[in-house]
Amino acid sequence: MEKVDSKLQKRQLELMKKRFDVDEENKIVKIDLYYDKAEDILDENIDTKVPSFNREKFGRIKDLIGDFPLDYKCDLNIKIGDYQDYKAEELMSGFNDAVELTHYSGNREHKKKWIQITLLLITGILLLTIMAKGLFENFLSFNETGQSVFKEVFDITSWVFIWEAVSLLFLTPSETRLISIALAHRLKNVKFVDANDKVLASEDYRDSYSDTVSEKKARIFAKYALLISGAAFLGLGIYGLISSFSDIRLIVTTAQQTETNPGAALVVLIVMLVISLVGVVFEIIGGIAAMSAFVGRGKFYKALLPFGILSFILEVFGLVFSITSGLFNVSYAAGAIIATAYLVGAIILIATKEKVNEKAKVK
Repeated sequence: MEKVDSKLQKRQLELMKKRFDVDEENKIVKIDLYYDKAEDILDENIDTKVPSFNREKFGRIKDLIGDFPLDYKCDLNIKIGDYQDYKAEELMSGFNDAVELTHYSGNREHKKKWIQITLLLITGILLLTIMAKGLFENFLSFNETGQSVFKEVFDITSWVFIWEAVSLLFLTPSETRLISIALAHRLKNVKFVDANDKVLASEDYRDSYSDTVSEKKARIFAKYALLISGAAFLGLGIYGLISSFSDIRLIVTTAQQTETNPGAALVVLIVMLVISLVGVVFEIIGGIAAMSAFVGRGKFYKALLPFGILSFILEVFGLVFSITSGLFNVSYAAGAIIATAYLVGAIILIATKEKVNEKAKVK
């Protein structure tokens, strides 16, 4: 296998050297992009205060870089015959702005995709759970034929949601994010050159990228911890909400069968139902707050820490009680782990956000 890979890499390098200038020692490929005039690389139909680099050009750059071995970097020379009234420094600034906007757009698409995946998985798993528990069947009182049809529809629908989530995860990458990643990891130097090969503006792209789009790993961990744990709470909350409504008939039937004071029994059961509804609504709010924190916006953000603290206390208490009473179940441990991930994610996210604000005030 090593001989085959070595042969392929050797041939790939030969093709690359045939087309471009290659520094094999430092593993750098020089790419020259030629344009007749400065307007050819700008968004001509947009009236902006500063030169706006056309981000469609990044797709071509990414395709060129994709032909190189992964361990090779790229020195990009943008050669323009007529700079018109533009300065090279202005075009370099426009290039950097376009790269930054591409990164933000890619991140936004990435977050949107993960929210879609999460919601699709929650829906699919909920439908499977509802079908397994027979909640709607008991509530709607289907006959045998109706139950069979209902199960078949629920089964197909749930797996469609799950398959769509898997498809988004593995088969639908964000092209904008791929471009951003390629530029971040494969570009080394960027230069603006005139018709006589004179360098008018130059920068080390790695420094520019790190100053612009770097995010602390702690914040990234916190966001994904909140996404996963928040999805779990949201799913449990929605399931609890559906279960509560499906229990209404059971509450009425139980109260009617109570021989002594059925009215009082009905009131007690209703109070229990209300308490249960409050709990599931709280779980739903906590799940929405976590997803809002993942995307970086939303009205439920303030509920993040209170929910994290309360859910952690309740889940840990439930775990300790189950162990001491001899009623331990894996679900108690899973609940404690999810609540811990939620609380840790909330604390890290809020703590790092406060530090950023403090630095901004100092400046």
